[in-house]
Amino acid sequence: MNRARLSRLAGQVGRVILVVFLAVLLVMPLAWFIWFIFFTDSFTVRAMTVVDAREHTAASVQALLEEKMGANMFWLQTPVLEQKILLAVPQVRDVHIVRTLPDTLKIVVQEKTPLLLLLSQRTYYFVDEVGIAYEEARLETLPGTILPIVKNSDEEAELALGAPVVDKKFIQFLQFVNKQLPEVTGAQVIETRIPSLAAREVHFYLDNNWIIKLDVTRDAGRQLRTLTSLLESTIAADKRPSIEYIDLRIPQRVYYKLKQAGLLASPPAAHANPK
Repeated sequence: MNRARLSRLAGQVGRVILVVFLAVLLVMPLAWFIWFIFFTDSFTVRAMTVVDAREHTAASVQALLEEKMGANMFWLQTPVLEQKILLAVPQVRDVHIVRTLPDTLKIVVQEKTPLLLLLSQRTYYFVDEVGIAYEEARLETLPGTILPIVKNSDEEAELALGAPVVDKKFIQFLQFVNKQLPEVTGAQVIETRIPSLAAREVHFYLDNNWIIKLDVTRDAGRQLRTLTSLLESTIAADKRPSIEYIDLRIPQRVYYKLKQAGLLASPPAAHANPK
């Protein structure tokens, strides 16, 4: 009986030893792998490359992440770093960070495309499609395309990079009018002005010396149809070179001024709101 007990006990001990041995065989490589990946300097950040960004944008991104040099590649929370870049570098539209083993962070940047230049307090700013001024514009950073320029006449205006300066609807309004106004007037827009960043109006200066004043809160197409009706049926062709300005800011009314006469004329309401 004792022998049987001893035999069973020996068998149990043997199985325990076997299980422990197998567990050690499995755990040791895993433990070594974890130690090698996370707790040695084999995968520390030694280089950063910024892709698809202009030189000054790349420099800003690298300076922002400089503190991560020497950090373990796998401890880095890349979504957090991406959000940090988006908040700190206003000209970046999108960013994606890729770990390139063993020691390099590849930062793929998509920069914003400016839709207009805002001149405020003698400084030019790039403005994006939602009305955010995201970067001071310099000669060396100008894009290859011609951008509309909007001059803010308010010398006391305060502007912060990365913050909205005009409404998104203003951008859309401006794009539409810049495209359609030359067809209506036969003249090109040479300058656009706003009294302030919060103004409801915009003034278009044309190369025929006209000024067209519009209300940005009302439908641009309707105002241009009113302008077309005014030019076709109210102001004679021989009088048009004398136009100083045409004001469509007031609903149901249109005012215009002729230079030589120095008078303000209000056409009938029928011309003010053509169907």
